[in-house]
Amino acid sequence: MITPSSGNAHQEKLDERKIRFISILSFIFGFTDAFFIYIISSYFSEVVGSDSVGAFYLVAFSIVLTLLWWLHRIIRKIGGSIRAFFLFILMAVVLGTVLSALQTGWVGALCIALLLIVSNIAWVILDVILEEHSSDGATGRVRGLHLTIMNAGLLLAPFLSTRVVDIYGFSGVFFGITLGYALLFAAAILFLRNGRTYTSAKMDAGDAWRKMLRQKNLLRIYGISFALEFFYVIMIIYSPIYLRSIGVSWGDIGILFTFMLLPFVLFQYPLGVLADKRFGEKEFLVLSLALGAVSVAVLGIFPSADLLFLGAVLFLTRIGAAGIEVLRDAYFYKQIDGGDDDLIAFFRTARPTANILGAVVAIPFLAVFPLQGIFLLAAIMLGVMVIPALALDDTPGERESTGIPV
Repeated sequence: MITPSSGNAHQEKLDERKIRFISILSFIFGFTDAFFIYIISSYFSEVVGSDSVGAFYLVAFSIVLTLLWWLHRIIRKIGGSIRAFFLFILMAVVLGTVLSALQTGWVGALCIALLLIVSNIAWVILDVILEEHSSDGATGRVRGLHLTIMNAGLLLAPFLSTRVVDIYGFSGVFFGITLGYALLFAAAILFLRNGRTYTSAKMDAGDAWRKMLRQKNLLRIYGISFALEFFYVIMIIYSPIYLRSIGVSWGDIGILFTFMLLPFVLFQYPLGVLADKRFGEKEFLVLSLALGAVSVAVLGIFPSADLLFLGAVLFLTRIGAAGIEVLRDAYFYKQIDGGDDDLIAFFRTARPTANILGAVVAIPFLAVFPLQGIFLLAAIMLGVMVIPALALDDTPGERESTGIPV
């Protein structure tokens, strides 16, 4: 069984009040991001065509990956994680303001790419802040509650953003996200201005890699995280394009996406509690990966524009994804503390790396195969990760470790 990193002077201390505040920030952040994340691939498609959309994601997430390798130095240079979060959210406000004044075109596409970079780095910094105020014994519950509140923000955003883009176009969406980021900035100033912040000792990417290599289970959970993020990038980029290509209206897409996101609100906190108190993460991870792989494969194999069919399949894919998301976080964060921001940054490279691979693979794939086939790539990636999930050393639940019913 793996143990938390040693030799770190920083000690975690659970701060429930600050965690509640951070969860409120995540709610606002999640809503704001989801307000544009499902429609920007269509924006890129209007600029360069659907076959080349991946190129924007390739460039943006290559930069995100580079910045994550240097995240600990960026945080140190700015003066701590909280100040860094303020700065990146302020940049998002500026970019949203610029985008709301631009017409659809290359300049707007480049600004969106910058916004993707800024928002992704801000999410990782918020992750560091949350870990600084958490403790290992409550990780599943803290992460489950945090993700549930964040995803409650995600729930209504696609429905509203598709309505806005239908009526006001993309400029209306960008005006909405400007307001969202401005509210997030104000709330962050209010909730975090007096919060404690930890700045790690100087450490480079090679050190983080060597620390990961010493703990094989961390590499396994990284692989599972990579598969989940690959699934997300395929679904976020190509499911709106696919649904539009088969004649589904923006209004119906908004309803479908709101329905498909329900599992993140319904299941993540209960799964986090069960992982903490009874079973650990391993068993549920295996089941979630299998469910996600099978359901997204169905989407790739059986063409249908029937809304009930699409809604049911998309709902099942997100049950699997919701389980993977909370359990991979709970498993990983039980092994580290808030002083391991180098490991947190390394762990979060799964998203940009998966986005880069998704973009690199999708461009030639779509030159040969139909759009619907792209979902089979996500299914294969999730299915393969069942093997490392089975090899994980499970973390015991409280009942298993103490023998006392909980």
